[in-house]
Amino acid sequence: MGYYSLTSGKINKEQGFALSAEFSDGHTIGPVTVSQNNLFIKKGLRRYFIAYSEADRIFRRVRRLHANICCGDGDIEVEYLVIGVNGAEVMEVTLPGKKAARMLMDEIRQTAPDLDTAAPPRNDEDAGDEISDEKATTEADA
Repeated sequence: MGYYSLTSGKINKEQGFALSAEFSDGHTIGPVTVSQNNLFIKKGLRRYFIAYSEADRIFRRVRRLHANICCGDGDIEVEYLVIGVNGAEVMEVTLPGKKAARMLMDEIRQTAPDLDTAAPPRNDEDAGDEISDEKATTEADA
């Protein structure tokens, strides 16, 4: 399986061998693997990676989705990991749940303490039904 950089595309085989070793030493939570120097994302049949030094911001996003189910309707909160490069969001990855999202963010903060992991300020027109990381954490703890 080849590796693709989020910033520069497909890489050569020599770099791929080095990344394979780093990937196998990393810790996987859902589709995301946290390693010493890179963050790996499995999406479809490809594995993407980004060096922590290349990312401007990696943060957690929670979206509230309206769902109609057999016994009524309600809202479901879906967790995402968002990766920002040069001020733009280059990838949004669906995470398996709140606990996995919290564990992943804690591990990223420990591995790359200089990386910005706070969600950017929201514009009212872009907000929709998103919940900030801090609000989602306080709602879950209550």
